[in-house]
Amino acid sequence: MKTSRRNILKGLSLGAGSSLLAPMAERVMANAEGNQSPPRFVFVIQSNGFDAIQACPESIPFQHYSDREKFESIDLAQHKLPKGLAPLEPLKSKTTIVQGLSGRCTGGGHSTHGGCLGLYRISGANTSPQSITIDYQLGQANPGILPWVGVGMASGAQDALMNISARAAHKSMPIILQPEKAYNAFFSVVAGGEREKNFHLKRNLLDYMVGDVKKTRTALGSLAGEELDAYLSAYDQLAARQYKLLENKDVLKRAAPQLDDRFTSEIATQRLEAQFELATSSLIGGLSNVATITSAATEINAQPYRGIGVDVSNHSYGHMGGNKRDAKGIPYYEKTRSWLFSLIAKMARHLEKTPEGNGNMLDNTLIIYMSDAPDTHHSTGYEWPLTIVGNLKGKLNLGGRYINFPGYGKSGHHTVGTLYTTLLHCAGKQQQTFGHLDPDLDEKTMQTGPLSQLMT
Repeated sequence: MKTSRRNILKGLSLGAGSSLLAPMAERVMANAEGNQSPPRFVFVIQSNGFDAIQACPESIPFQHYSDREKFESIDLAQHKLPKGLAPLEPLKSKTTIVQGLSGRCTGGGHSTHGGCLGLYRISGANTSPQSITIDYQLGQANPGILPWVGVGMASGAQDALMNISARAAHKSMPIILQPEKAYNAFFSVVAGGEREKNFHLKRNLLDYMVGDVKKTRTALGSLAGEELDAYLSAYDQLAARQYKLLENKDVLKRAAPQLDDRFTSEIATQRLEAQFELATSSLIGGLSNVATITSAATEINAQPYRGIGVDVSNHSYGHMGGNKRDAKGIPYYEKTRSWLFSLIAKMARHLEKTPEGNGNMLDNTLIIYMSDAPDTHHSTGYEWPLTIVGNLKGKLNLGGRYINFPGYGKSGHHTVGTLYTTLLHCAGKQQQTFGHLDPDLDEKTMQTGPLSQLMT
């Protein structure tokens, strides 16, 4: 009798070696049975702008957005990536640079805060999200154990960044800035010792709080109001998360990162290295299919990169210029961005080495790099350069391409919102627009997606 591939895989997943091989075998089995893995998305957000000229290889003549009259796609095979993107050179066939999409609806400035992912405008001291952000919406479309995870790095000692991602208007989701706390939030269920004990204490406390709020709600009846309902909803969600983590303890244990000194380091760049490993482990372990990683996002006058030898603040080298190849600020931008892209490349290689179906996890993952400020240090939003790794198993016509969209307001121009609707279509959501619209651009031709130029 012939032994089917499916039976072999099932035997492997149930055998003595299953503790190490099961996650990989399950992915292969899913593919063998015709069940494709959901698409995964990683958003990497860095502060201080991403000038279009810094995204352009030196061997490609640079065009200012106001001079770009037509759509253009250039094969990157014969071109060396810009210095800031150099760590992606071995992954160039999977890398796409996108120029010309605008985000004027955010207003620009030193930082758009959550506007970079939500495409809305905030003003003054009010940085409350105005709507759901693309990362969380993609997570809702195809959730893992959790719909989304967010980690990042800041130059200070704060615990969380609350103005980048959101599940709805005025409902921020925390970007955890301390890797040890991120580990405790996502992997303490498998940590053993005091960490795991604390996980169960928190779970029991949440169960008690949910019960207590429900009793109070019943006692107050119609007097309870929306505020108590909001408390109940929040505690319910937290309790449900704890139980989902507990249910998936075995899978998480195999994927959990190894704790080391970087998780408690006082050096910001070392902490971000740990955060990238946490995010990668979250994807591999099925904790989530969407991760957002921030690198000093929203920080204007800070020095987050001292750990790699950059003692000048973001604000200082931003004012040295970044929109000319010989600007004094260019070496600082290149050093900080190159370091961050080395972490992106490491994540991509790790996913590439992890089997999934007939290929690997990178095949079905899209990593999107952008700044929280659209273009230059004092950004305008007339264009928003992006670097993308992956093509979601060919759902997107990406990889080895340098793409220019026509400049702002010209025929064939599009907004970042159309890119986000393109991602939603890949996730199975047939949404036509995303975020706030630009009143100065035609809605149908410039702000409605998906982008045919990027779809296969």
